[in-house]
Amino acid sequence: MDTKAIQTYLSAHDLDGWLLADFHGHNDVAVNMLQLSGILTRRSFYFIPAEGEPRALVNVIEKEKFHGMPGRIIEYTGYKMLESELKLLLAGATRIAMEYSPRGRLPYIGLVDAGTVELVRELGVEIVSSDDLVAHFQARLSAEQIASHHKAARNLMEIKDKAFDHIAESLRSGNMITEYNVCSFVREQFTEYNMTCAEGPICAVDAHAGDPHYEPSADSSSTIEKGQLILIDMWAKMNDVQAVYGDITWMGYTGPKADIPDKYNEIFSILVKARDRAVAFLRESLGQRPVRGFEVDDICRGVVIEAGYGKFFTHRTGHSITTSGHGPGPNIDNLETEDRRELQPGHLFSIEPGIYLTDCGFRTEIDVLVNHDSCEVTTLPLQTDILPLL
Repeated sequence: MDTKAIQTYLSAHDLDGWLLADFHGHNDVAVNMLQLSGILTRRSFYFIPAEGEPRALVNVIEKEKFHGMPGRIIEYTGYKMLESELKLLLAGATRIAMEYSPRGRLPYIGLVDAGTVELVRELGVEIVSSDDLVAHFQARLSAEQIASHHKAARNLMEIKDKAFDHIAESLRSGNMITEYNVCSFVREQFTEYNMTCAEGPICAVDAHAGDPHYEPSADSSSTIEKGQLILIDMWAKMNDVQAVYGDITWMGYTGPKADIPDKYNEIFSILVKARDRAVAFLRESLGQRPVRGFEVDDICRGVVIEAGYGKFFTHRTGHSITTSGHGPGPNIDNLETEDRRELQPGHLFSIEPGIYLTDCGFRTEIDVLVNHDSCEVTTLPLQTDILPLL
């Protein structure tokens, strides 16, 4: 944790400090920022003022968890002592940041309970959301992390090709293959490439592709046959704690190009247009003015709505990507949440518009990295047409 950099940010944004409040490890922003580990069962407060040394208010039982952190450690026992010491901790502060989201619009940041927010406000302190603070200090990638993402992205593109080839070869040979078999094949490839993932991937055929989070299993999985639509969604990172994920979705068809139904081509072309318009908007706007996640979602979703499929685009346009598949940075979202966090250099996220019908579903997914004055699509080449497999 770079205390000086945080204090510089606080001063530049007219904040008197950042209060990291936690109970039972529920505030993962605080846990990650302070690198807390082990048993966390008591309330803690760590205050980083815009000027001066940080101070921690911790239960005497768990004081060792904060040993070695910058600043002074203040111990408490009961709740009455906690409340009186918290008043002293925040003395002189009038406007601070906490993991709080007005109206719960951004639950990824709204991690502090309402009672604690009330307690701090009763001390005469204004609370603002730490959303951009978190995005700045927890979601921007280092040069080494960006390199690890590029490697993961290249590997995923190769594994995707191998997965589709595996399906095609099985069909040509008359060997039975299921959605679950494809997922197992991809996981084997991850091992070969020294990659890891927490769960997944997804291989979904026809109607199953209409479920954005369909998960085939050994006991529940469709056989893949000729003349079917296939969605493959895969995400993984190099096998290192600080490595960053790549995440892609591609569509295939188990037949020749001429046999792909016009309806499939039409719907997929809408998603390609939506995806590419979002990227164009980013390239036109970044470096010229602040760009926020909700704006990109509006641009992408607008194309799908204009084509008459808006109600079938049932999830956000994209999510933050870091060392976790879904990171703490800005999401491309104005549907599930209102993400008004600014996209900053070093932020990585997906753009993945989808249309999900009863009998079939479609998605295209790419990864986008914000750089100094524009952005880079890191998962090239772009898919522009459904891939014929036979």
